[in-house]
Amino acid sequence: MRQLAFFGAVGATVLAGLGIGVVTANTSGLDTWMSGKNHNRIIEIQRSGGVQADSQKVGIAFFSNSAFRITSPKGITMMVDPWRNDPSGAWGLWYRMEFPKAEVDIGLSTHAHFDHDALGRLDANMLLDRMAGSFALGDVKITGIADKHQCVAPGTVAWTDAVKQFEGREDVCPPTNARHFDNNIYLIETGGIKLLMWGDNRPEPPPEVWDRIGEVDVIFVPVDGSRHILDYKQADSIVEKSKAKIAIPHHYLVPETTFITSTLLPATEWVERHRHTMLESASIEISAADLEGKSGHVYYFGSHHLAAETGGDG
Repeated sequence: MRQLAFFGAVGATVLAGLGIGVVTANTSGLDTWMSGKNHNRIIEIQRSGGVQADSQKVGIAFFSNSAFRITSPKGITMMVDPWRNDPSGAWGLWYRMEFPKAEVDIGLSTHAHFDHDALGRLDANMLLDRMAGSFALGDVKITGIADKHQCVAPGTVAWTDAVKQFEGREDVCPPTNARHFDNNIYLIETGGIKLLMWGDNRPEPPPEVWDRIGEVDVIFVPVDGSRHILDYKQADSIVEKSKAKIAIPHHYLVPETTFITSTLLPATEWVERHRHTMLESASIEISAADLEGKSGHVYYFGSHHLAAETGGDG
């Protein structure tokens, strides 16, 4: 209960100082009919397999929290898990700005939580919301694997207990969980590289999920100093089971975009427990050759991000 009281005190302080209406959360995605854009670019991808010559490199750009833009070697762009402030107000203000109105070919959301589901902020030709099954276009294949969100908070703030109080539920775990505790893992294959977007999935999915995943090259793992989604042992376990050559942390505090109301902390401590590279910018390019000789090597974006640099209030 002390943890919940701390969370409430932090939220009340921030809300009192800033006001809930400072940064909006109205991103339903139902206003696409108003867009002056079209999908001629997608028609070109259908016709020729891409929009550029094969660069043989995969681009990864960090937009803070769990949002990443992936760019295929032939120029197809994907944005995974754009964020917004909680529209209910129950969790207080997390973000200092709106997610940028980023233009991408494909928008993806792993689950229906406000810090992952702002698909309406994207200027996207297509949206894949909690998709299970397979999707292919040009030099990209996406496999959605349906599983479940972490439902037992392992860290310093018992946020899953808060969910139970908000919803008047005795349990939020499967098989009786509400929809927002479903999670879909995405396996993105492009440029000869397999990238696994874990979302906020539970740390021990059943064997059938691992069978669908197989071995991957790059895994995006939700870990931070507060152990909000995964604790360090759980994070290490999924990196090891995936056989990932590179692990990229997400869902950690970036002070430039995110208030302490989130209760998140940086991921630096976990990063420094592993062989790691502190990245010097918000975007990188990797090729299959870059993966050689690596095993669980951590790439850490830290506070480098593109959310504000690309016009965070849209």
